Amino acid sequence: MILRETGVDLERLEEIGRRLAQVLRPGDVVLLFGPLGAGKTTLIRVVARALGVTDTVRSPSFTIANIYSGAVTVNHLDLYRLEGIEAEDALALEEYLTADAVVLIEWPEAGRDRLEEPTFEIHLEHESLQTRSVRVEAGSEAGAARWAAADPGEGGL
Repeated sequence: MILRETGVDLERLEEIGRRLAQVLRPGDVVLLFGPLGAGKTTLIRVVARALGVTDTVRSPSFTIANIYSGAVTVNHLDLYRLEGIEAEDALALEEYLTADAVVLIEWPEAGRDRLEEPTFEIHLEHESLQTRSVRVEAGSEAGAARWAAADPGEGGL
């Protein structure tokens, strides 16, 4: 685990999102876990904005995926409506898991057994209406090293 915090307000969540964006590279996959309203899409908006996306970032709950152009392509997936990923669906999922894009996946449980080891996992939980607990885990030594080497001034950590 590379970060565990409680009492995270919106301002702090944005700092964490900017730090995450700073360490992401094309080909990285980030899985976001947490209940409805925990801040998954909010965090993705911050990451996308920090990666140069100027389009409005919306949760793709009904379309499954949105693709945004920025300094790097951002593929934003939401697997909330899926109970599982069957073989034919796995091919569609793989189309978004590309080496030239950062992939951010909300509600990844449905595709967990079809996804490679993520670069990062983000776990968000409600504490109150204004605060969350946040846990960031690196899926690899390389991800952990990038996080540790990131400029704390940029991400506020």
